[in-house]
Amino acid sequence: MEIVIALIMYLGSDPPVLKEHLLMPSISKCLSKKRVATRNSNATYQCLKVNAVVKDGKIISISSTE
Repeated sequence: MEIVIALIMYLGSDPPVLKEHLLMPSISKCLSKKRVATRNSNATYQCLKVNAVVKDGKIISISSTE
């Protein structure tokens, strides 16, 4: 497990359900991708530091958010 920056996508409103997560190299890159995604989607996005299992540059699972 390691602490990484992730772009998290939630769908639904009551309660929102985590649907996707994407490993990001930096918080600035994450915020840039979040702006584009928010304009083109009805989903809710967040940039978070998460404790995750990473394999081959992809997040396999997230155990907690900070």
